Amino acid sequence: AKGTLLTMASYQGTKVDEWRDEQPGKIMHEIRYGELAGTNQVPFTPYYGTIDATPLFLLLAAEYFHWTGDAALIRQLMPNVDAALEWIDRYGDEDGDLFVEYVQKSSKGIANQGWKDSADSIVHADGEYAKAPIALVEVQGYVY
Repeated sequence: AKGTLLTMASYQGTKVDEWRDEQPGKIMHEIRYGELAGTNQVPFTPYYGTIDATPLFLLLAAEYFHWTGDAALIRQLMPNVDAALEWIDRYGDEDGDLFVEYVQKSSKGIANQGWKDSADSIVHADGEYAKAPIALVEVQGYVY
């Protein structure tokens, strides 16, 4: 958990970059290496198209402290924690409706940005694909 927290904090978003779906305070979804990434043909260097990684980062930090009592690490991570909380309020809820939702901005990013990120994973009861912005129920629970 400590290694994960430190790694995620080191890659935390610092700017608005639509190619990578990056925003200040946002925790990354994944990072790739290789020819396509190295030549910027895909945005995964790292890629931030995820709605749940940021609140899960916060939950992991809280649970890590709960289990270990390692206040020194939490103090070290406080700028990252503050940035993640700011991301939830500013970018996670861009329309101000008090739901954290996502919209894919990268032309080569991931359309469904929760843990069920396959292209056909978010559908209505009638089988129609959901259209962004999408506010996944589990993410609302994480944030709450």
